[in-house]
Order: sequence, then structure tokens, then C-alpha cells
Amino acid sequence: MKPYVLLLLTLVFFACKTEKQASIIDDAYKIEFKDYKAASAENRINYLQLTGLFKLDSLENTFGKAPENNFVLNIDALPSQIGTISNLKDGVTFSSAEKVIIKTDTDSIITQMDLALNTYGSSIKLYHEQLNWQVITRSGQRYLRVWDIVNTAVAAFNGFELYDLNPEFILEGQFTYYEQAKSEIVKAEVDGKRRTKFIGKVTFEIEGKSHSLDVGEGGFTMVSDDTTADDTYGGGRYIYLDLPDNDGPVTIDFNRLYNPPCAFSEFTTCLYPPRQNVLPFKILAGEKIIRL
Repeated sequence: MKPYVLLLLTLVFFACKTEKQASIIDDAYKIEFKDYKAASAENRINYLQLTGLFKLDSLENTFGKAPENNFVLNIDALPSQIGTISNLKDGVTFSSAEKVIIKTDTDSIITQMDLALNTYGSSIKLYHEQLNWQVITRSGQRYLRVWDIVNTAVAAFNGFELYDLNPEFILEGQFTYYEQAKSEIVKAEVDGKRRTKFIGKVTFEIEGKSHSLDVGEGGFTMVSDDTTADDTYGGGRYIYLDLPDNDGPVTIDFNRLYNPPCAFSEFTTCLYPPRQNVLPFKILAGEKIIRL
């Protein structure tokens, strides 16, 4: 084959590929993506409302606005003391302070309650006026996590800047389930290291090179790349993949990469991407760390 014919065929191939990629981001895609971002923004208010995370390292742990409490919340509208968390070996109990009305999510008023912990080590939420709280567990250690629904951080947050929608980072990959889910310790906020589970891996090609990412339950995937700690969050970004029931093809839309909770608040407990999920190229798609 003559060289100029080969060159012409190569140019035609790449022109078709570029046109096909560009067509992915059509009006329907843009509408769906806008709806997805709006739903995500609603969910993230939960992180912005966080106002405290306290390690339960005493048997009796009082909290409120008075300085003599174990955990002090600097919110003028609160009573001096809200109540006490009793952190016992065989369970957790909450007792309200005198004349302070505490409710459950069904509006039942309680003065004392055993806080049963679910399989993740989390209790139900309790409520007082603008405040709500629950006990959570990380690496076997219990914490009191507190939300303030009128936290000024909610109104002050204007969102994150996004890369332009990029068709080059909508990729077709192959997902493979592990015969047995593997458990691995990864870096984590608050407790330093935490054990997490990976159920399989997704393999894909970009610029002719093969790469893979370990994937957690429900398609949860942590990613770091050459933009990390530069244009994007230093702790990596997250994405959910829509996994097949069995080994098979999966779409990886890196435009959906989003910042982890730690990018919003110091009172979160993020996981960081494992070493095998550090990609050696720039993903110019998804959320940046710069706020608008």
C-alpha cells in the first residue's frame, strides 16, 4: 500500500473516532448530566451541615455550648448542655439534660435511649432544634457526629468548578468480578487507615495503553491521577460505575468524577484511593477543587 494511501486511511479513522466521541455529548446527555449534578448538590448539603466530630474516649461524654462539656459546640442558640453519651463496652446510651427536649426522627420525645448500632456501627439520629447527631464507628472507635441545619457553610458554598464535558474520558471498559472479594487497608481521614472491600476490577484503554481500577461494593471507585493535588482534590476523587450482573462491559464516564466529603468539611471520614487506583495520566474531566 502506498504511503499516502495509508496516511489517508489513518486520518479517516481518527476523524471518524473523534466525530463518534463528540456525538456522545449531545443535548440529551447534557440534560441528563445537569439533572445528575443537581441531585448530587442536594445530597451534599449533608456534608456542609456538619459542625462536629468527637471521639468518644470517655465513659460519659457531655456536649453543648458550655465550656465545661466534654464536647463544646460554639452555637449561641444551643442550651448549655444538651445531653450525655454513655460509651459502654456493650453499647451506647443517650441521656438528655434537664428540660432539654430531644426527639427521634418520628418526633417521639425521649429523655433516655439505648442507641443500637447497625452493621456499620452507626446509631439512629436524635434531634434538638437545629441540631441532630448520631454515633458512628470507624476502625472500631466510636465518634459523635453532629449536624447543624443552619450551618453558615451551606449558604457560603457556591459549588466546585468543573472541567468542560469531555467525550475523550467516556470510555468502554471490561469489568471482572473477583472470585472472592478482597479486603484491603487504605488510607483514611480521622482514623488514619481503614479496611475496605473490593469486589472486582475494571480494565480500560486510553491512548493505546491498558489501565485498571479496583472497584468497591455498589460500583464505588476511588481514583487518583496526575491532576490530583493540583487542579483536583489532594485526596483523589470518587465515581460510581453501573456494574453488570456478571463479568462484562461497563461504561466509565470520568465526567462524573466528584470530590469526596473531605473536600467539604473537616468533620468527615473519607477513604483515599489505594495505590493500584493511581492513574499515570491527567483526567481532564469531572470536578476540580477550586470553588466558584
